[in-house]
Amino acid sequence: MQRLVGVLLAGGASARFGGNKLAAALDGAPIGLRAARTLAAVMDELIVVVPPDRPSTLTVFEGEFPVSVCPDARAGIGCSIAHGVRQTAAADGWLIALADMPLIEIATIAAVKAALSSRALIVRPRTRGRYGHPVAFGGDYAPELIALHGDSGAARVIARHPDAVVTLDVDDPGILLDIDRPVDLEAIGAAR
Repeated sequence: MQRLVGVLLAGGASARFGGNKLAAALDGAPIGLRAARTLAAVMDELIVVVPPDRPSTLTVFEGEFPVSVCPDARAGIGCSIAHGVRQTAAADGWLIALADMPLIEIATIAAVKAALSSRALIVRPRTRGRYGHPVAFGGDYAPELIALHGDSGAARVIARHPDAVVTLDVDDPGILLDIDRPVDLEAIGAAR
């Protein structure tokens, strides 16, 4: 694959967290920034998709990573995915990650990227029998990704193309760990 773009989705409302979870500190850095730096360690190009009404989210990434404001981010993750892919439509593929998942290992992201060897593939990591993030899509899926809306994300695209999906088994619990509530952040800190 020639040009693969990392799309980091940071458009959520953090409703269950009670504040902007992406700005909350984990090991001395904002959660969102940690996720972006991990993705950037592997990807040559990265775009962070943020909502229009949350300046504190923009501040987390601004100055370090390219940021694109998705006007309808609040309508659901599908809108944010569509926006990020639309902004980088000339790419040969995308590795889509979530900004509230800062514990994914760099090796996992590198393995997902390496497994996307064709524009016709979709790559999903799996650990302990459960699928996680990030998910990579070859360029052939651009029209379907750009057509996404609402809150169901790219699961519909994956479901329509089961024969194109490459499952990548990894030993990385970080692909399942998102931070939605303060207790999630506390549990991570207690486990260390």
